[in-house]
Amino acid sequence: ESRGDYHKAIDHYKAAIEKNPELGIVFKHLGNVYYRLGMIDDAVTMLSKATELMPEFPTAYYELGLAYYRIGSLKKGLRMLKRVIELDSDFLMAYYWSGILSYHAGHLYEAHSFFLHVTKSNPRFLVAFFHLGVVDLRLGNYQEAADSFLQVVNNNPESPASYALLGDAYLNLGKKYDARQAYRKALELDPDDFKAKNGLAALDDFGEAVI
Repeated sequence: ESRGDYHKAIDHYKAAIEKNPELGIVFKHLGNVYYRLGMIDDAVTMLSKATELMPEFPTAYYELGLAYYRIGSLKKGLRMLKRVIELDSDFLMAYYWSGILSYHAGHLYEAHSFFLHVTKSNPRFLVAFFHLGVVDLRLGNYQEAADSFLQVVNNNPESPASYALLGDAYLNLGKKYDARQAYRKALELDPDDFKAKNGLAALDDFGEAVI
């Protein structure tokens, strides 16, 4: 597995399970190999068995949660990630992915809470700030959204999507000059960014073309 020879790894893991079907850690590794190969249904089966055999092992639930996410089973994925947090309250990636799954499930307030926890725990977790900003935009928290996107661009000035969304936040706040500057920066980085183009078009419609 460590050399990337996944098919041979599968053979070895299956042989180990045949000798001892109680080896939960082997089911976990086998599930991870299937996951890497894109065989997600098989990954779910193996990782589910791993959680049965190792009910206090948080990473098995974490990996199963991500596998459920890949097949669109968001509720099951969230249940697995909840179990991870119950077992290990410091497992930051479980909070992050709980935010992702909650967002896709339409649970915006829950997603906001998870992303906020991640950003407070690790202020350098920029992608969590990005998603927090996206959720705040959806919730109408435009100043909070702007603050999150500023955190991203101030630490990663090469993110056109963050500048475009920052422009959206400013536009909703009535800060048209700042919005225009953000949209222009997004287009400097990515001339095809449709959100920035649409934002500038909206400003033109508002009679702000010269600002």
